[in-house]
Amino acid sequence: MKCKWESKYDNIKCCRDAYDTSGYCLFHKPNKTKKENEIFNKIISEGIQSDLYIYNSKSGLLDFRGFVFCEEIKHFNFKNSIVNIKDNITFDFSEAVFKQNIYFDNYKFKGDVYFYNTEFEKVVSFKNCIFEGDCVFQKTKFKLVHNISPFYKANFVGQHLIFKDIENGPKFDGILFSQNTKFILDNVNYDKMNYLNGRNAYRIAKNQSNIIGDYYKVGRYYYKERWYNGKMIFPPVLFWDNNNKGIKKIAVFRSIKNEKHYKYVIPKLMDLTAKYVVGYGERPQNVLFLSFILISLFAYLYMIVGLKLNVYSTCSIDSQEIIKYNLVDFLRADIKQIFKDYFQAWYFSIVTFTTVGYGDFIPINFWGKILSSIEMFLGLTVVAAWTSTLVRKMSR
Repeated sequence: MKCKWESKYDNIKCCRDAYDTSGYCLFHKPNKTKKENEIFNKIISEGIQSDLYIYNSKSGLLDFRGFVFCEEIKHFNFKNSIVNIKDNITFDFSEAVFKQNIYFDNYKFKGDVYFYNTEFEKVVSFKNCIFEGDCVFQKTKFKLVHNISPFYKANFVGQHLIFKDIENGPKFDGILFSQNTKFILDNVNYDKMNYLNGRNAYRIAKNQSNIIGDYYKVGRYYYKERWYNGKMIFPPVLFWDNNNKGIKKIAVFRSIKNEKHYKYVIPKLMDLTAKYVVGYGERPQNVLFLSFILISLFAYLYMIVGLKLNVYSTCSIDSQEIIKYNLVDFLRADIKQIFKDYFQAWYFSIVTFTTVGYGDFIPINFWGKILSSIEMFLGLTVVAAWTSTLVRKMSR
């Protein structure tokens, strides 16, 4: 009877014979006895009969897919006893489960290494490892341990190091790269207890992308670095009751007052402004969208406070001489006339926002002048922000 293990993600089945009545081979058996673990570890560590159990001749790789490692492996030292195959053979640990600590420390991977859907239930360490080929971690589950970096002094000299779709990303402090290695973080997330690790991870990825000249990735990683940095500005606040909004609000304000968190309010507001207005300098489209919103909003306000056609203007405008509405006027006026007047107000708003000032429309009262002054100030600020953001992107 063949082993009943099969991949959950690919159309791959185990071709080994079942070890016992469990229906699994020795390598895929979830719960092994002490004797079975001794045999398993001897094959893994000493390479005994690795050509029979580990080497997949069809795929040309060392096949650890779906293996269940039940005991701690303090020193992973797989010895290749297979004759007539190249040293830079691929290691595939896809869907493997490491139930105890696994230490790959000081091991030299000469070929590619894959960790698709691999589960590390305890500590994993690649300290002082050398990766000469590509290394891919996709949908890998890490057990996060405080202040432990799995990749401390791990040296990646291959073309790619890829982390994709990771729920709780690992710590990357101390990781080493060659000048040609492309470090890719794609949808790697960190929970609120590990925001610092998230910020540092994207900073490392940004610096490495800058070294190899991948400036598109530099911008993405810089945004994520700032995003995690912004998350750390304001300390997490514990609420009394998440089901009662009134009590929740009281708890927030008391926490700010008692713990002196108010000193973080201004930095947090500045961070939110940078995030949503300019996308931390990486999203000029945010500025254009904000400009459109501001111009449209001020156009509506100008219709309320009032505008009038400059009698000295030689322009012929299909509109009323004075544009001024209240709530009743909006309800009673002809919809076509409202749209015409709003267009004229929007025209005056964009002229004011860009500080062009043709002078064919002017405010009719004090409040109109106040609005114009505010919009001109916002226009100067937003246009400057948009220009600097666009130049930043184009210079790359």
